[in-house]
Amino acid sequence: MIHHFLADLEYTQIHINNNVFRKKTLIIAVYIDNILICKSDKNKILNLKIKLSNYFKMTDCRTYKYYLKMLITQNRILWTLILS
Repeated sequence: MIHHFLADLEYTQIHINNNVFRKKTLIIAVYIDNILICKSDKNKILNLKIKLSNYFKMTDCRTYKYYLKMLITQNRILWTLILS
């Protein structure tokens, strides 16, 4: 269901993992009922969250420190995101 919704919004699945979608520089990772959105533009993230919340029941966890038992380390100065 979410796959079709994102396809309608012109997001494409990446070849390596069909649960990861992208549209230009916005990346969405989907795993069962967890969605992780990565983008430096907060307005674009907010717009996507609004569209998603119109169709799906959602809880916004804000900034993640862990996602699927992976530690997320973000460095805003170096523009890096590390999963370990």
